[in-house]
Amino acid sequence: MNTLSPDAPAAADDREARIQELRARLRPHAQQALRRVAERLVDLPEGQAFGQVEYDLRDLAHELAAASHQAALEGGKKRGTPAPAPSAPAARPAPAPSSTAPRPG
Repeated sequence: MNTLSPDAPAAADDREARIQELRARLRPHAQQALRRVAERLVDLPEGQAFGQVEYDLRDLAHELAAASHQAALEGGKKRGTPAPAPSAPAARPAPAPSSTAPRPG
């Protein structure tokens, strides 16, 4: 049986809000990349549909992917932890030496 937690609708709403925010951040990068792709294809001489243009288009796609990744990383900074993580507890002091134990050496 698959039951949703009471937080599931809120989590879905938060996820959708983050998706919309990221799409808005990506839109200028995507539009610029699409413009450059269109310019490269329009300027392509007849009969040169393969070769260097394939590398140019791949490079443009990689630039868009890198810009998308960077935008996502920058957008994620807002979701950091609200407070620093607690420090580890201090170690207990070592037990006192026993007066009945034999001395080393």
